[in-house]
Amino acid sequence: MDTTTEFAVHTGDRCTAMEVAGAALRQTGHHVESTGGTITATTGNRVLTILLGALVHPSREFRRYELSTTVTGTSTTITLRHSGHGTAVSGGGIGAGRRQHAWRQVNATLERALRSAGVLVARPEHRRR
Repeated sequence: MDTTTEFAVHTGDRCTAMEVAGAALRQTGHHVESTGGTITATTGNRVLTILLGALVHPSREFRRYELSTTVTGTSTTITLRHSGHGTAVSGGGIGAGRRQHAWRQVNATLERALRSAGVLVARPEHRRR
């Protein structure tokens, strides 16, 4: 499963791109915190997910993502990563399938939002790390 997605954005618009990304995640029900160029987005209930695993309703499953920016010369990359998805919150095969589906949805949401705002330079690059 892909665990990292990189979005190339216009360097002059990197702050706007992060604001757009944060707003898009909020609209999809994530709690968003911003600290010094990094965004942490969480949704669901970690304790319930640890205790009940795959029995937790998909809308209440704990998920956490981190977005950060990297500026290299004239290019800027926003990197989206899974965070906090250890085995304790996996829920077995069902939980893994749900996380993969949620990951694809978050990627699509961010790509749409960045494209709509006109700050996306190139299609996202997905990586396994």
